[in-house]
Amino acid sequence: MADAASALQPAIDMLEGDLAELERQANGLLVSINLLRQRAGMPPRQSGFGQPGSESGGASGGFKIKLHSDTFTGKKLSAAVREYLDMRKKAGGDAPATSREIFDALKEGGFASGAKDDATALIVLRTMLRKNTTTFARLQNGKFGLRSWYPNFKPSKAASQSEAVEADGESDPDEASYTHPGADGNEAEAA
Repeated sequence: MADAASALQPAIDMLEGDLAELERQANGLLVSINLLRQRAGMPPRQSGFGQPGSESGGASGGFKIKLHSDTFTGKKLSAAVREYLDMRKKAGGDAPATSREIFDALKEGGFASGAKDDATALIVLRTMLRKNTTTFARLQNGKFGLRSWYPNFKPSKAASQSEAVEADGESDPDEASYTHPGADGNEAEAA
């Protein structure tokens, strides 16, 4: 039995790779379809492929990302978010994510925020995403992506000012690097 499994494993691996590539292509098409449906005022089409289980469906926005229960264990918040967004990009679906999608994926992947409850942890995440503008970009649709994906991205001044007012008083004790002067590139404001 073990000999049969080891003899068939290369073929299984090759076919799984082919399947993953086809699913990435299908997810790309689904993203395009849903963008057009959104512009037409229609609800998004749900994915009809992929398997339930340890692969994230809800947290990844409807496309396949393999999250293990320890994917983000022991990582800093910003590093875990960067890794998750990179995973979304590599999966071929809609790479930017809402703060709720990010939160749900981090939780599924074993991230321990240290916050007293989920509501507080979500506030901490949102604050970090808004303040760390050198790493994360908030798009007009409210989703967040990695700044490196958008080299010409310039947030609107109105959005930046409202986010600064909205973020007053919120801080992330686990992410001290985001609260020191210059962390968001605005040393004059932080002083």
